[in-house]
Amino acid sequence: MEKISPPVRIFAVVIVLVGVAGMLAMRTMGASADESAPLPLPVKTPATPAKSTAQPSKAAAAPKPATPTAAKPKPAVNPVVPPSGFPAVVDRALRRHAVVVLALVVPGARVDELAAAEAEAGAKLGGAGFLALNVLNEGVARSLLAKLDAVQDPSLLVVTRSGDVAVELAGFVDRETVAQAAANAFP
Repeated sequence: MEKISPPVRIFAVVIVLVGVAGMLAMRTMGASADESAPLPLPVKTPATPAKSTAQPSKAAAAPKPATPTAAKPKPAVNPVVPPSGFPAVVDRALRRHAVVVLALVVPGARVDELAAAEAEAGAKLGGAGFLALNVLNEGVARSLLAKLDAVQDPSLLVVTRSGDVAVELAGFVDRETVAQAAANAFP
């Protein structure tokens, strides 16, 4: 039986402790109160004209003929998107974008951060939405594993509004490839 050197043992213990501390931190952070609540739409109220304190003249007091009011533009309505099986934040992004690029990352990992930055730039070039999903989050990881066979980080998914994965790319992907994959996923 091989003996393990003391520095290697210490390193292994430190790694285990850091992992446990990270899992506890993620567990205590938890999810927000209601991730599935729809985002409120901004409502614009028409400005009311300032009232004059001067007495109106008799000519101004005469009743004016009714003028048709201009039709108010209807606020943009996000399409109804059935649950995709991904985390609720992905469903909200799919309401705003027909195609969403998902970067699966471990926060703090330098390669993952670089891959996410490239994916975000590529999504912008391709006209798609972008989300970086933390694969260390238990809820995110469960929904990803339920939807996909395996998850590797860094990975990139291009998801359409129907909830289907149009493209799945593992490892580091440059922005031009991401832009092309997003553009190809549009209906």
